[in-house]
Amino acid sequence: MGKKKSMAALALFVLAASALSSLPTPCLAVTSPYVRPRPRATLSLHRHDDADADGQTPQQVHVSAVGPDQMRVTWITDDDAPATVEYGTTSGQYPFSATGDTTAYSFMMYHSGNIHDAVVGPLKPSTTYYYRCSSDPSREFSFRTPPSGLPINFVIAGDLGQTEWTNSTLQHIAATEYDMLLLPGDLSYADLDQPRWDSYGRLVEPLASARPWMVTQGNHEVEKIPLLEHKFKAYNAR
Repeated sequence: MGKKKSMAALALFVLAASALSSLPTPCLAVTSPYVRPRPRATLSLHRHDDADADGQTPQQVHVSAVGPDQMRVTWITDDDAPATVEYGTTSGQYPFSATGDTTAYSFMMYHSGNIHDAVVGPLKPSTTYYYRCSSDPSREFSFRTPPSGLPINFVIAGDLGQTEWTNSTLQHIAATEYDMLLLPGDLSYADLDQPRWDSYGRLVEPLASARPWMVTQGNHEVEKIPLLEHKFKAYNAR
């Protein structure tokens, strides 16, 4: 009796195996026509690219939103300069001003310029403000404040770095009508090479000085050297 049951089970197994073998072979690979583009060349914007600049000329200017009606303006100068922002709603006229703080940091053999920031406001929503930093007459900037309510148009971009692909991304952003940019980490890809932070600041300045950029840190901002440099030092300073 036991032998008959074994033979029956074997017959069922053979039938099942035969049935499965007749099915088409499953394909686990997911195919797509997309082909990842090759890396592009790294960009580097040096200080001497601006022939008219001196030690007090503001550079790497960027703005971020502070509450419902204020903006923080941050910029760097090579030499000592006042941490003052003058601003108004007409180009060349600055009836308002705000004074902030100046800091700097060192990372191994690197020493940053003077990092200034000042909070301006109260500001009107959906309004363009013209401003200059450190009372420098050579460079006027402008930013537009976000609207006071919905809808608000956001641009979200991450892992910017500073390559020719970055330039392409920034050109697409510039062609967009947006109110605020969100950057969820991995900004400059300096990865311990601190002058790359300065190059990145110059690269994004045309856009980052004109709309609030709200950023968070990513793994490329850690930049920790055990026993020598604590993490997020450059990111927090800038």
